[in-house]
Amino acid sequence: MSLPDKAEWAVPIETEVHTMASSDIPIHYESVNNGWLYTGIPGTRHPDGWIAGLKDSLIHYFPRYKLKTSGTVAVDERPNTLQTVAFGLQHALAMFSGTVFIPMQMGFDANTTLFFSGFATIIFFILTGGRVPGYLGSSGSVISAVCAVTGFNSATSTTGVNENIPVAQGGIIVLALAYVGISFLVLIFGFKWVEFFMPPIVTGAVVASIGVHLAYSALMQATATPFDFYMGMITVILIMLISVYAPLPSIRRIGILLGLILGYVIHIICGVAGAGYPVDFSEVKSIEWVRGPIISGPIVFETKAISTIAPLVIVLVAENMGHIKATASLTGTPLERYLGRAYLADALSTLMAGCVGSSPLTTYSENIGVLSVTRVFSPLVILVAAFIAIILGFIAKFGAVVRSIPKGVFGGTTFVLYSLIAITGFRIWVVNRIDFTDSRNVFVGGLPLCLAAAMTTVSLQINDFQLDATGVSCFSAMILYQVLRGVDGFKEYYRWIKYQHQKYQAKKESSKTSAAVVAGNDS
Repeated sequence: MSLPDKAEWAVPIETEVHTMASSDIPIHYESVNNGWLYTGIPGTRHPDGWIAGLKDSLIHYFPRYKLKTSGTVAVDERPNTLQTVAFGLQHALAMFSGTVFIPMQMGFDANTTLFFSGFATIIFFILTGGRVPGYLGSSGSVISAVCAVTGFNSATSTTGVNENIPVAQGGIIVLALAYVGISFLVLIFGFKWVEFFMPPIVTGAVVASIGVHLAYSALMQATATPFDFYMGMITVILIMLISVYAPLPSIRRIGILLGLILGYVIHIICGVAGAGYPVDFSEVKSIEWVRGPIISGPIVFETKAISTIAPLVIVLVAENMGHIKATASLTGTPLERYLGRAYLADALSTLMAGCVGSSPLTTYSENIGVLSVTRVFSPLVILVAAFIAIILGFIAKFGAVVRSIPKGVFGGTTFVLYSLIAITGFRIWVVNRIDFTDSRNVFVGGLPLCLAAAMTTVSLQINDFQLDATGVSCFSAMILYQVLRGVDGFKEYYRWIKYQHQKYQAKKESSKTSAAVVAGNDS
């Protein structure tokens, strides 16, 4: 069906934005000329009864990015080609620390993870219609769970390779399938129900608990020997100094990467001078330059692994929502309407990661930080970073260099990373002005955090069902919040269910009325 005249399908921006703001259902629009909006989803019914055809949706699926070479670049704009590549490289450097070092904590191959994180970011770009600037990197939420079910310990491993990755793959695949189900629920019913069950006090507790729990393993790695302790401390100090005192904001944003490189160089010098053990470059010398991703298998589905890893889908849901909201606030664009599609992209990417033997993926706060500094919000810049990651994924010597990083330097770097994860959770509380004079918030926020800090070597196990510290913290926060809602909270819960039912009935009746109008016009 061809696109009708503008008067038949378009409405003024003011009217449509008001309609969108008053609804919980995600509605997708694209800006066009003269201040009018078009819904670019196949089968979408417009207020006048016209239904968007597949051809129209394909034509308008991606924005027509306008060139802008200076100042703030909006999500529907783009810098010139040279600037796009330069900003893309900066995003690639920003995501590097987390995307490479988090999976290495689980014994995953660095090259494989880089390759599929880039591929996943392209999936995210396509499913969100090129309207959400987000990079998909490795999620730290499953580190302790994967290590628990596979028996891998990065502090004691001599090869850095996890031989039991197929066991974790089964749990990651089930997690991803549950994530796909949640994505479709958000696409159909909107995202308000997720906020209802996971308000800021819960999501903050969950995210902070992950960082607090993982910091213990990083500390153990950084203190394996006295020399490792010194190098870990030097690396942490270097990262802090660069992040605070570097002359340019762009340099401060990659302080973790630069601090690690300097720590690595200092360790090499100490090894040559005899002040510490030398860095082992044997793999770097022997490995080929170019190599494809390593696909792990055959996949194993174990009840224990599934019950430990799959429940952490709740963490990915909260993590992704927080990042999308932060990006929306930063760009001044209501990106929440794309949350369902962002969830689906994240879920499909995690499913792909589980099938090949890579870590689960999520949108990255590091790249949100780069967006805040550069004020270049064009998703095309993130797309360039994705292609850079794919290229690096094929360079085998690059992965060998990463695996040669000594335990002290690596442990110090990951300790900083996990500290940032923990502080991100606390920031959620601060931004949302959580009232800790309310006893309920004290328990919901404090108990999961202490559980994560205390459960360093133990897990909750009932028959074949097992939850590690991250899972226990996540579910305890959710359950405590619902149990401690109080009488007023349960009344609110009832009113919310009633409201959702009424809204669904009203939407159903509206659809019937629109269909009747269309049928009358056709006749």
